[in-house]
Amino acid sequence: MTSRFSIDVSWLPGCVGPPEVRDTAAILTITIGDAVATRVEDTWAKTVQPATRVSVYPLALWIASSWWRLRWESRPFRTAPDLSWRMAHEMPASGRGFLWPALAFDSDGEEVTAISRPSSPLSDEPFRYLADFQENIEASVFERTVDAFLKLVLARLEAVGIKETHLQSIWEDLEEERKDSALSRRRKIEAQLGFEPDDAPNDLLDRLDQLSFRAGAAAVEELAPVCAGVQPEHVLAQIEQFAELPGREGHIALPSFSAAYRSEAAVPWERGRELAKLVRKACGLGSGPIVDRDLAGFLKIPEEELQRTTSTGIRPPVGLAIRNGDDGRVKLLFRKRNGPALRFEAARFLAEMISAPETDHWLPTTDSTTARQKVQRAFAAEFLAPIEALRDFLKGDFSTEAIEVGSEYFGVSELAVKSHLANHGDIPPNSVLP
Repeated sequence: MTSRFSIDVSWLPGCVGPPEVRDTAAILTITIGDAVATRVEDTWAKTVQPATRVSVYPLALWIASSWWRLRWESRPFRTAPDLSWRMAHEMPASGRGFLWPALAFDSDGEEVTAISRPSSPLSDEPFRYLADFQENIEASVFERTVDAFLKLVLARLEAVGIKETHLQSIWEDLEEERKDSALSRRRKIEAQLGFEPDDAPNDLLDRLDQLSFRAGAAAVEELAPVCAGVQPEHVLAQIEQFAELPGREGHIALPSFSAAYRSEAAVPWERGRELAKLVRKACGLGSGPIVDRDLAGFLKIPEEELQRTTSTGIRPPVGLAIRNGDDGRVKLLFRKRNGPALRFEAARFLAEMISAPETDHWLPTTDSTTARQKVQRAFAAEFLAPIEALRDFLKGDFSTEAIEVGSEYFGVSELAVKSHLANHGDIPPNSVLP
């Protein structure tokens, strides 16, 4: 995760267009980590430059308008991003006739991932952006950088005598919203649901607000991204109905590792990995595979629960562990339907019971890409298949056949093995794709 994110502006003489566009013409340089998103090839002049010439008012207006979604909304996990998501997260939506880099921002709540892709080599445009990278930005750094940029543009407008712009109005509203804790939480939930400010149905927001008392505030923030889509009320109803099922009573009596867990690393996947190492060490598990009997023992459930599950007639959008008291008692509602997936979900429940906020009664496992879900998945991968033991077993052979044998040996899916290896740099990230 990088702490280097800058939006640098050098003002130019006015160009054409409305006053706020004309008088914010500038040379723009966007740097993220060691990459320059605005690196551009001028095909007419046959030069490559680190900066581009645009009016920065459209960019500032886009950032201010999309601030809540940029800060809190993650990329859809079931389908490709729709037009609404792309307009709120991809820089070309700044528009106004300028050619913008294909730079998109995707938040997990703790960090913002910046993804830049080069212009098509077949493009007829006179300029081609060249950057091709993915970098994770600390959320606090993202906020400071975009805030400073917005203030810079507003100061420029004031300096040239342009007042009462749409940007000024949005910025003032944004400042007030962020100061008000209740309104700030509302905007956050709206963004996680995929809505613009004040566009989410009030009934849906009220239901989630009421659910906070039963499930926990942080738990609801994990459920909101799951409900994002064309039928959020229906998905929420499915989750609530699923939570009422009897499930399987369990009991998790592991010591709390929360203090060490939170101090080990800032990046979610590293926290999950370190937590898994702590648990394995505390329980004397060594580095070998964990058999179903032992894994079920951690949850105090029959071993058969990790080999099959009874169909409920409902296709649940989440898995849930629901706390029944202060002594580790829990109701487990698995959503997976095969052995390796059930084992992985069981390990994710362990991570939740150890590390989730004590105020959360519902501990959801979802497909979303929030930081909390990343911690769960990293914990489960390292707990069930420690990376060093996995490497030793594979002995540098990352072929399909070797990975298949490795997945059987450690009792996890082939996809989990590939993801684990890719996250540690042993195989390319695109190797994870089916």
